[in-house]
Parts: sequence; C-alpha cells; structure tokens
Amino acid sequence: MASAAPAKEVVGSVTEIGGVAQLQRDGNNLSVELTMAVQVNDKLQTTRDAHLTITLNGVNQLRLAGSSAIVFRTRDGGDRFVVDLLVGGLISTVRSGTSPARAGYEVRTPNAVVAVNVAEFETVYIAGKSCPDAPPCLRYTDVGVYKGLAQVSNPTNPQNPSVQVEQGLETAVPCEQPPTEPAPFGMRQLGMPQYH
Repeated sequence: MASAAPAKEVVGSVTEIGGVAQLQRDGNNLSVELTMAVQVNDKLQTTRDAHLTITLNGVNQLRLAGSSAIVFRTRDGGDRFVVDLLVGGLISTVRSGTSPARAGYEVRTPNAVVAVNVAEFETVYIAGKSCPDAPPCLRYTDVGVYKGLAQVSNPTNPQNPSVQVEQGLETAVPCEQPPTEPAPFGMRQLGMPQYH
C-alpha cells in the first residue's frame, strides 16, 4: 500500500494582486489568485505590469514587483526562512524574526545573501545590464534598508567581507565582488564617473 505524499508546509498566502502572476508547484502552472496559499518550494512569477503581496505567518509581508520571480525555502530545520529572488525586485517587511540572537529571514539572489531579523528592505537582482558601481559587471544585486539592519554578503566568494546596512543606506553587490560600502540612498549614483 503506497503512503500518501507528505503535506507541504504552507508559509503564507496572497493578500494583494494586481495584474497577472503565475505560481509553479510540483510541475504545474497555476494562475495566482487572492487568498491562494503559498507553500515551501513554490515559485511565484509576475508579468511586467503586475505586482503582488504575500503575507507570511500573518505578520511579515513580501511585495513582489513586476517582471520578478521568487522561490520560498526554509533552512536549518525550518528555523530560518529563505526567499530566493531569481530576478526583479522584492520589498520585505519582517516584523517578527525567529530569534533575537540571529537572522531568521534571508533573501538570496544568485550573488548575494541579505540576512535580517526585524527590518524593512528592498532587494533587486539585475542581470544583463552594466552595474553602475562596476561597469564591466553584467549582473548585480542592490539592497536598500528602510528600517532596521541588514547583513549583506556575496556567497560566490567566501573571502569577500560582508557589510552591515543600516536604515537609510544602500549597497550593491557586483558579480563576484564584495558588497560596496553602504551609502545614503542616491549617493552611490552621485559618485559614479558619469556625474563628473
């Protein structure tokens, strides 16, 4: 007698949607609808003019921009919540971390890890465009912190130091390089060659 497949962990639900979004689960493509449950390993993808909000455990919120894709994960036996941002932009509002001693929420892009406990921050992953901080680089992650504190690192090179990004500051992670020194919103662009 075959045993039933284990139930997947529900991590939240869709609480706002504008435009068209798809959810991929177990090889199936579903149209995203309001109140739809989101599970571990689900992939959510928005079209260009779409956006959606996912509420996690009734407290934390993720706002996915247009032309973006994320996958939900858990780490360390479910003690750490991880979102893989594959492309596009995501605003995370984390009001309740799992432990005051360590980050309980992470956003991971192909070249960055953003770890927080309680914070509101934006993560954008861009591929195929020149990074303003390192023009030869054609893939990079931008991180801006609106509230709280974030630890940003580049896992592609373990020798790279991480940086702490405080409220009102932003950093960029170009290719395999370490994160840039955090600067006030908009100040990184003012220091770039095209402004001189």
